[in-house]
Amino acid sequence: MKTGSALVLFLSGLFFPWTGHPASLIEEAEREGKVVFYTASSVADANALKAAFERRHPGVKVDYFRAGKDRLLSKFLTEARGGSYLADVYQSSIFPIMTLRHKGLLTPYSSPEREAYRETFKDKEGYWTAAYLNALTIAYNSRLLKPEEVPKVYGDLLLPRWKGRMGLDLNKTEWYVAMLQMMGEEKGKKYMEALSRQEIQAREGNTLLANLLVAGEFPLVVSLYPTSVEELKKRGAPIDWVALEPHFVYPIAVAATAKSPHPAAGRLFIDFVLSREGQLLIRGLSRIPARKDVLPEPPRLIQGQKLLVVHPASSEDYQRFNNEYHSYFR
Repeated sequence: MKTGSALVLFLSGLFFPWTGHPASLIEEAEREGKVVFYTASSVADANALKAAFERRHPGVKVDYFRAGKDRLLSKFLTEARGGSYLADVYQSSIFPIMTLRHKGLLTPYSSPEREAYRETFKDKEGYWTAAYLNALTIAYNSRLLKPEEVPKVYGDLLLPRWKGRMGLDLNKTEWYVAMLQMMGEEKGKKYMEALSRQEIQAREGNTLLANLLVAGEFPLVVSLYPTSVEELKKRGAPIDWVALEPHFVYPIAVAATAKSPHPAAGRLFIDFVLSREGQLLIRGLSRIPARKDVLPEPPRLIQGQKLLVVHPASSEDYQRFNNEYHSYFR
């Protein structure tokens, strides 16, 4: 290496402590001054990411908009139809992400952090990478059921003893897609028809179902986030979960938007989310990090499990699956 080149690298290190990003990207992001982040995660998650990113990069401010995945998608699509492109980074369930991908509203960005992610947690072309994972498991009231009484396979849910004694979250279309993916559509739909005759108590909302389970409204919920169960357990609630085989997971993906007003800041923000630092922060928010070198807490949320990663679907497929799922349990 020439002396001049070495000096440039040394000075770059002085002014830009190594964070995994080229100094030029940080300079450009600071010229842009801010990043706009659309997210379907909680307000607490968004505030934590905002604060941590701004501490790491004080020259770039974070503005975010937060809504449920369907409302967020509707807002973004409405803005795009009107020629308004406000968001630089979009984070949501893999299904809305795929809708934006198919409509040409995302742009590929192969973050250097992507090397630390399994192939199943990122797309080959660089359009999205998993920021974290949602798992879907059976949860039960530990005062009403002993561990050995909990179903061991999904076929057990069709037994007469569970009729009228199960809750189900209608917001978890991903669970329905996972079941069809595991069984095949024909067999999976026959299973859903049989399950629908079990007098399922269907509601909308993970928090609502978890609270009803703790209250003893029913002893079992077919599809809950185990991370939510773990948080309730820490507070002394009589609740636990079991991972059936395979263990269903789906990505909450992060992506760069097309026609981004702050593209460098957007890429810098994505790099932070996917970095080890960002993933440790996400773990601290009771999420399941997707990065290989950051295990969740507790590790059994993913470690040692035979995973079924829910495949991305087109927007048309997702809407069809959503309608089908609701038709069984409404």
